[in-house]
Amino acid sequence: MFQVAYFQMAGAGKTRNQDSLFDGTAVRQVKLHKTRLSEVAGAVRLAVADGVFSSPAPHLASRFWMEAFAREGDAEGLFLRRLHNSFCDTLADRYFGSASTFASAMVEANGLCRICNVGDSRIYHISAHGRWRQLSHDHTVLADLIEQGEAQLDTEYAGIYYALAHCLVADYEENHFKIFTNSLPLQKGEAVLVCSDGLHDALAHNRLEELWNAYHSLSDKLEALRQAVKRIPFHDDCSVAVCLIKTHFC
Repeated sequence: MFQVAYFQMAGAGKTRNQDSLFDGTAVRQVKLHKTRLSEVAGAVRLAVADGVFSSPAPHLASRFWMEAFAREGDAEGLFLRRLHNSFCDTLADRYFGSASTFASAMVEANGLCRICNVGDSRIYHISAHGRWRQLSHDHTVLADLIEQGEAQLDTEYAGIYYALAHCLVADYEENHFKIFTNSLPLQKGEAVLVCSDGLHDALAHNRLEELWNAYHSLSDKLEALRQAVKRIPFHDDCSVAVCLIKTHFC
């Protein structure tokens, strides 16, 4: 048995959410959904797409990929390449260059979790003791430099280095984006969390753990995260979905 919860809210002062979220049942793209909780007996599919704010129609870009994932998404992100031309057909004529990140987690009935991401939307593994570990890979200029040994993990760099190096762009020539995949078995008490950068840019890693561990129920944990982001001036759009394992697997 799994517990699934999500919340979604637009950024401070914004009338439209540029994120889209799939909670396993429907695509969500609203100004505000406080934390909602459900029990799921079978496999779970969660995803978030974060429209790139500097592109022409970010809300349409993120919505396209969430609807595509809900309809035919796979754990390895093969559908992202397969549908890129369709994405361009839909948006490039009127909104050329519209862009989005993407992150998904698919948890099978036996607890095997498979994740996929493009860009800087993230997936975290949360241990039964409340320790957060990033499973996804940030496709940023800095992350690429660190991977190549040209930058250091614990060093502060200028803001330009945190720009996206890869995302999903409505441009037929932008089809060489990187897709990161990973997998791990989940056990009772563990969770996988998918989020847009409105969460991890707003709250430091130790703050995420502190808020998560301060509450017992999954809905209270997520609502604490949402309220903490909401209190930050000029916070970004924020979408979060999580699957918590409630039973042991044989």
